[in-house]
Amino acid sequence: MNIIVDEVLLHLESSLSAKFDYSDVHKSLDFLFRKSLNDSQTENSKVALSSVEAVLEKVWESLHTGSWADAPDGMRKLYSHASLLKAKLLLKTGNDERLLKKTIKAIDMGLLMGNAFRNELTVAASLLCKALQQTISEVPVKLCDDRESNNSCTLHRNGDHVSTLNQPSLETFLRDFLKSKIPVKITGNMEHWPALNKWKDLNYLVKLAGSRLVPIEIGSSYADADWSQKLITLEEFINIHVVQKGEKPAYLAQHQLFNQIPELKDDIRVPDYCYLTDMDGVEPDINAWLGPKGTVSPTHYDPKNNFLAQVVGSKNIILFDPKWSEYLYPYDDKFLKNTAQVDPVKPDLCKFPNFSQVKAAHCTLNEGEMLFIPSGWWHRVESLSVSFSVSFWWM
Repeated sequence: MNIIVDEVLLHLESSLSAKFDYSDVHKSLDFLFRKSLNDSQTENSKVALSSVEAVLEKVWESLHTGSWADAPDGMRKLYSHASLLKAKLLLKTGNDERLLKKTIKAIDMGLLMGNAFRNELTVAASLLCKALQQTISEVPVKLCDDRESNNSCTLHRNGDHVSTLNQPSLETFLRDFLKSKIPVKITGNMEHWPALNKWKDLNYLVKLAGSRLVPIEIGSSYADADWSQKLITLEEFINIHVVQKGEKPAYLAQHQLFNQIPELKDDIRVPDYCYLTDMDGVEPDINAWLGPKGTVSPTHYDPKNNFLAQVVGSKNIILFDPKWSEYLYPYDDKFLKNTAQVDPVKPDLCKFPNFSQVKAAHCTLNEGEMLFIPSGWWHRVESLSVSFSVSFWWM
């Protein structure tokens, strides 16, 4: 383990050698960061750590003032840079399990809140996780199949089932579904994914990435008033919300987990269908969705085409053609305009009378199956069991 930690320290030292100037972002923070960087080269590690934590705290306050979309790029870069330095200083104070986890947390904060030094931070986190793996004992727990034959999603049955094809050719998919913007369930295209076996084992996920920080959604739906988000480790999320039922529904949803933890990306494969695009060399956006039975993504549409690949468990999806948009009563709020007010499972027809005219398409997505959801198609997704799925978004 000491060898790995020494390797990380060398890596961080090299990463911190880059020239910088944050005076145009914030002069006093630029001064304080330079001071902490200079102190880190001496025996004043504790002083340097205190200084860099002060920088991170001030940048955090700035990033959480106003809308996240308006967060200054310079501040986010400084947060990444300061996180690199904090990681180095923490490792210089020791290398026991507690400090390794604290260092990984600092790195993940840099990845999640910052916008720079992504490769440097990712490499450091991966190496430290390898060091931690030498200290973690096995926990022989597997995700159980807790599906029920009857579920709430069957209530709205005014429509048809989505067509199912086994490994259609690229030509068939392009002609009959992509160009026509028609959903289709595809089977037999994930058999070569290592994730199909590996991800059923909770111990595999905990050992590989249990100490990594991930954003969790708390609440039944992001459209609800009591919905919130928080950062916890993947291990905490699995133990509190997946293995057992938490006080409130929790969901690791629409998170670019595979950019943050490249080791997990080795377990999946990008479907060839995603490369049927006019945009050469553009990789799809890949998101992770992990949660217990009953987690719901409310009826919404995405601006990009989507392949939803089911790795563990199963989901029930209700889809609506874009022609029914008006009858789904989208929110007026600019942040929720792609989300329907009406719940297709328990529609309030007094409040949303036109919904009675809508016809839906239905799909139950099981392990090893993928669903193509064309851009603009509305869809509600509910987990019928503990579920881990991957979405691929592309134009």
